[in-house]
Amino acid sequence: MGDLGDRTNPSPAEGNEPGESRRDFLKKAVALGLAAPAAGALASSAGARPNIFVSERARPFEGVTLQFAKAPFGTDEKEVIAKLLKPFTAKTGIKIQHTIVPWNTEGAAYATNYAGPNPFDVSYQTSTDLTSLGTKGVLEVLNNKQWLYSPQYAATAAKFIPNTIKKSTYQGKLYGLPCIIGGTVMFYNKDLLAKAGITKVPTNSTELAAAARKVADAPDVWGFSVPMTDKDFTWYFHYVNIHNRGGDIISKDGKRATFLTAPVIEATQASVDLILKDKVQPPVGQYDREAGVALFKGGRIAFLQDEPLRLAVFRKEGLPFKWDFVNPVGAPGGKRTIFSTTGHWVMAAKGKNQDAAWEFVKFLSSPAFANEFGAHYGWAPVRKDVNTSKGDAQVQRINKYVLSGWDGLPTGPKMAQLASIYGQAIEAAATGNKSVKAALTKAQADATRILKS
Repeated sequence: MGDLGDRTNPSPAEGNEPGESRRDFLKKAVALGLAAPAAGALASSAGARPNIFVSERARPFEGVTLQFAKAPFGTDEKEVIAKLLKPFTAKTGIKIQHTIVPWNTEGAAYATNYAGPNPFDVSYQTSTDLTSLGTKGVLEVLNNKQWLYSPQYAATAAKFIPNTIKKSTYQGKLYGLPCIIGGTVMFYNKDLLAKAGITKVPTNSTELAAAARKVADAPDVWGFSVPMTDKDFTWYFHYVNIHNRGGDIISKDGKRATFLTAPVIEATQASVDLILKDKVQPPVGQYDREAGVALFKGGRIAFLQDEPLRLAVFRKEGLPFKWDFVNPVGAPGGKRTIFSTTGHWVMAAKGKNQDAAWEFVKFLSSPAFANEFGAHYGWAPVRKDVNTSKGDAQVQRINKYVLSGWDGLPTGPKMAQLASIYGQAIEAAATGNKSVKAALTKAQADATRILKS
């Protein structure tokens, strides 16, 4: 479901098949209802194709071909999208030329394409990449009365999770329409908890530490596991702890690094204490992310924080113990949120068929496309009218967590670098090589330099 984790090639978490890895997505870090076309749509279509006949007006964009680009979530994605687009093409007359952009070259590929005279009309961009293109003026700004806030789209715009629009807006400009989000959950071994006499699932980090201590019998059984190395994108799994304490690693105006603020310090210390003080989590480097998941499946970890994509795998494999999951624990006396990056549909600022492109973006964001697409790849919805659960009670629960508590990565041209800096700070402190204060002091200096560059 969401920024679900490990999917492997073409990009480990964004990767091959549903249930593999999404690492390249994180490394850069992650509409429907065919409304009547905007007033200028027929005019622009007419400009491109002078002879419009009355019989064709039911397909208002007859003859228009849009260039669409996306790095794939799976090897089957082109076929999946083609199938879902058939009703759209039949109704609008728009033909879609779909280009697959590999994850390992997508940054350079998009930079080159959007700098040229014939940019992709519509493409998919992550929150870590969105503003690096948008601030160059190559993406259309959407939060205006021509597009997102047009009278024709106002009722649909109100269905988006407000925080997805807020987190995707940079210096007052929204360069892409949020379309998919994810999150993490905390799986737990019910048998280990029962054996330790734990009758209440922890709801905050203090309760988690106490419960994990009761269960832990290292090295045979560990109380908790979460990715702890920059290689495994540790920042992605720990960022939620900062938000739960009301903070962030960057100021609200996006101009200053805030690694030395109380919420960041307290969140990082809580993560480090589970290893160095409470000793309920394996030492950094002893197990990578996949090895930690394997330990959980083997009944050797009580609490595992990872992405909901593990849900299908655990059910299919039939784990030899009773298990369940909840949303990640909150901060004592603070919030309990869900974190992820965001995926967006964007339009080219220099596109030759913007009205048709907007119609396409609306379709991609709508239930007609997003329900099935999100369910197939395990994404959570960004709109209240989109349902990716297909009636699955556990997926419905995850979607409920996301819709009610999502607080994602703020977009910005340097956020990918800042997030990685935070991951490195967590790893340095959790190994004991630096104190939390020293690790974050270095992170503050590095981030400040990057923001000024």
